[in-house]
Amino acid sequence: MADYIFEGDNLLVSEDGANLLARSTPIAFSVTGKYWVNNHAHILHFENMATQRFAEFYLESIKLDDYITGAAQPKLNQKALNSIPIPIPKSVEAQVKIVESVETLQEETQRLASIYSRKLAALEALKKSLLHRAFSGEL
Repeated sequence: MADYIFEGDNLLVSEDGANLLARSTPIAFSVTGKYWVNNHAHILHFENMATQRFAEFYLESIKLDDYITGAAQPKLNQKALNSIPIPIPKSVEAQVKIVESVETLQEETQRLASIYSRKLAALEALKKSLLHRAFSGEL
């Protein structure tokens, strides 16, 4: 059996699962190189990376509830996926500009989330230290 069945740049979109509604992990993500995809993902190919990334960011930003069928196992079928209107700018330059802006915002968001996590950890350590000192009569 081959180590991969696809090669190149594509956008993978989840086809089924509770995460389509919960959105605790991404449902659309770009892949590149050699990879294997099971039958639980839609594979979308675009003419250029800017259009692909624009579609990825857009699908990640909208609610999909109106396009999902199935109660026990949420499903985004091909017909429903194809019916999602994605307002892609005609100009590739405009797409690039929007994608670069979103990527910059993503980087800043990740940076701030990292700082926030470190500060929470520091506060938790301080709380434990203060509780220890309080219960040992040092305060």
